[in-house]
Amino acid sequence: MEPRVWKRIALAFGLAALAGCAPQTVHFVHPDVDLGFVRRCAVVPFQNLSSDRFAAARLQPVFLAELLQTEALLVVDPGATLAAYGRLGLGPDTPLTPEQAVALGEALEVQAIFTGAVEDYGQRRSGGDQTNAITASFSMLETETGTMVWNAQVSRDGSSFWRKLFGGDSASQYEVSRRAVRDALESLF
Repeated sequence: MEPRVWKRIALAFGLAALAGCAPQTVHFVHPDVDLGFVRRCAVVPFQNLSSDRFAAARLQPVFLAELLQTEALLVVDPGATLAAYGRLGLGPDTPLTPEQAVALGEALEVQAIFTGAVEDYGQRRSGGDQTNAITASFSMLETETGTMVWNAQVSRDGSSFWRKLFGGDSASQYEVSRRAVRDALESLF
């Protein structure tokens, strides 16, 4: 065969391998809501559905930092959010009802509330190797009616085509979490 044919075959295999490593993000933005009205928001405690009992407590600060980095919204201090949560008698690991979202929005004077749920967090097998991984979902509720206006579910792991090709450890759990949050937020901003 000609060298050009071999190059095309190698390129096709390389693209196929890269496609298999792509992160998975599924998102929804409410079609009838103009998000331009949101100027100020809060991030409430995330739910933990994973086997790592500290996963939500680890992921929420990563989400908060990435949200702040977008500079798209003013974010209420987490301490003020927790204080309002306590005053309203809300449990830290339960989803908000629309009525609770409205009440929390009024208490914090915000137009939106971000929630999150960690579904999988920690090490998993990828091929023959251990890799750090995360699956999480994030939502934004508007506080006038408590309606969900944005939702994203993302699944990432620390493996990559280049790590597999040349050998190497998985990306750290922090880096995997950060990439997952960025993927989710890119579907909103």
